[in-house]
Amino acid sequence: MTDFTFTDLTKPGRRAVWATWAFAGMQVCSSLVHIYQNMVINRFNDGNADIETLQQSDTIIGLSAIGFLIVLVVAFAINGRFLYLASRNADAIHHDPKMIRPGWAVGWYFVPFANLWVPFTAMKQTWSRLIPSDDGVPTVLTIWWLSWIGMNFYDGFLGGQTAPDNLPDYISYNQGFIASGFLWMIPCVLFVWIIRRLAMAEHNPAEVFA
Repeated sequence: MTDFTFTDLTKPGRRAVWATWAFAGMQVCSSLVHIYQNMVINRFNDGNADIETLQQSDTIIGLSAIGFLIVLVVAFAINGRFLYLASRNADAIHHDPKMIRPGWAVGWYFVPFANLWVPFTAMKQTWSRLIPSDDGVPTVLTIWWLSWIGMNFYDGFLGGQTAPDNLPDYISYNQGFIASGFLWMIPCVLFVWIIRRLAMAEHNPAEVFA
């Protein structure tokens, strides 16, 4: 028997969608500022920009990184609450002690190695109880998770690279960050789709509290 009651996910879902779009927007912003810096480097190499302009491009990238971290923390908090509430709703509908508990549906994201697959398992368990289907969970969930994991690995690879000490190589170095920002749109768009479907899931109160 569960201690949880069914919660309307309309407002939490709306906030999660906006938080995800904000995160995606900051990713694109990161790409754009790196494109800007590459343009400044090219102008500097051609003699059309001074060292102060070059240093200013570094400052802009630093400020965008701070803004990104703030949005990241806020988005993780908002989306984490949504995932918790969705898992709690799933537990209210069909309690199973073998299923991942609502708190751990979010908590596993912070556990190294286990966060490669356990959060996805929690998502499938939530989906299958909120939106039951004879066909199981949709393929979109798998694509979302693979793209999420792939982008985290890609960003980890970029973060492990040593910044070059010469401007021509720095342009190539920036290309990786430019690509990353745009590629993050894939898991973000898919996650928004998932959020909206989970938020719209409706159930008969008699079924929920039977």
